[in-house]
Amino acid sequence: MGLAAVAVIGTNNNPLYVRAFGHDITRFHFIVHTALDFVEEKVQRAAAPPPAPAAGGSSAAAAAKQDSYLGLLYPIEELRVYGYQSNTKVKLITVLDEEDVKDAEMKALFRRLHTLYVDTVSNPFHVADSELYDCASFDRQVERIVQAY
Repeated sequence: MGLAAVAVIGTNNNPLYVRAFGHDITRFHFIVHTALDFVEEKVQRAAAPPPAPAAGGSSAAAAAKQDSYLGLLYPIEELRVYGYQSNTKVKLITVLDEEDVKDAEMKALFRRLHTLYVDTVSNPFHVADSELYDCASFDRQVERIVQAY
């Protein structure tokens, strides 16, 4: 199938939206919460200062910008968990049931999901950091993105 679940996690690690596609939702709640530890670890590792450059070396690595795409967080059984963290610390987690996935495809998927999230929360009537389960248009668009994937 491809995408087994999609989750949007708020700034306080509260689940804003978790949806499983053809699987048990309870299992994916556990998987997503486990993924938060890996997200935190990857973000801390990326924020750590790089080693000092050798004499005459370039400090281009120090100027490198942190990428929102976190990549593969961890494999679990036959599933692969990928992560993305926005500048506002909102986390997007996807769970895939296929092994061969290109990073370019995952980055494009996360960009689409992030754009959808931003468009949804930009509504002036939306309460910041609130759940998205009641937002029918968000749910429909997630469904379309998953079908296109």
